Amino acid sequence: MSKKFLFVCGGTGGHIFPAVAIAESLKAKGFEDITFAGRKDSMEERLVSSNWPFEFITAEPLHRGSLMQNLKLPIKLLKSVAVAKSVIKKVKPDAVIATGGYVSLPIVYAAGSAGIPVYLQEQNAVAGIANKVGSRVAKKVFVTSEDAAKFFPSEKVEIFGNPVRNLPDASTLARPAEFPEGKKCVFITGGSQGAQGINNKIEESIKRIVANENVSVVWQAGVKNCEAISKRLGELPNVKIAGFLNGVYSYFQYADVIVSRAGASALAEILAFGKPTILLPFPHATANHQEKNARVVEKAGAAFVELDSDPNGIWDKVEELLNDDDKRAKMAAAAKSLGMPDAADRIADAILKDLGK
Repeated sequence: MSKKFLFVCGGTGGHIFPAVAIAESLKAKGFEDITFAGRKDSMEERLVSSNWPFEFITAEPLHRGSLMQNLKLPIKLLKSVAVAKSVIKKVKPDAVIATGGYVSLPIVYAAGSAGIPVYLQEQNAVAGIANKVGSRVAKKVFVTSEDAAKFFPSEKVEIFGNPVRNLPDASTLARPAEFPEGKKCVFITGGSQGAQGINNKIEESIKRIVANENVSVVWQAGVKNCEAISKRLGELPNVKIAGFLNGVYSYFQYADVIVSRAGASALAEILAFGKPTILLPFPHATANHQEKNARVVEKAGAAFVELDSDPNGIWDKVEELLNDDDKRAKMAAAAKSLGMPDAADRIADAILKDLGK
């Protein structure tokens, strides 16, 4: 008998992409009756609704540090749960899978009260509020590290790494023209929006970067930042400044060193490629979860961590790695040991096994 699955996720790509990865794994295993739930005119609707059936729900965030804004939260949550119950009644799922964000909580509550199995996936080293609260009704909670496991009942926790969408076979990825053979290659990324802290430190270091003709750098500075930075710096012989790059996995594959923020999804992809990394966690992430993510990877020996507020040592760290093949190899091996490119399949299998019981 075919199973019906209802996924709920939202707020950021960091919550949405793991849900999509698990859904794709279930579909590949022959379970095609999959529906997503989220808010109207939201990121989750934009990223998901063109490929999956999508049901609209309402949700209200907890306003950190604002008592007045939170006074009406219980009433709004009750209304959201009522909407969620109507979605549950319509979809009739055999299981609900939630990947965090306040958007997920009404569906998790509604499913739990209806006796429908709930499975949670937490991407970060510091668990989000929605997953911590939702774990009370969850059958299992899938986390990425021992650090995250501490936030949940031990009997419910399984550690599987962060699900990533279908990664291409590395052997099929063409070497980017900007990463020629014979040169050490560095990929710097703050995502499509860029990362101001990374951009500032790289711009401060640009004379040193340009002085090393044996290094080739691709710098994804963000769509909003690219033009201004390019005007300030002019034409650079060994640095390509881009706003957004298609085929980012090719740059991951052929980079000797990666410089990145420490969001859970970006980290999962970098680790899946087994790359030594310099991580500059976003300083304003909720509960400082990006630094906690980064420290887990640093502790395993797969990354250096530098805070935006630290003195600028980013290019010192890059050169240390580029000049030490043995160090890079050890960090790459550590990254591969952390990375679980099959995490989505493992989670899907664990859910199916649990439902089979």
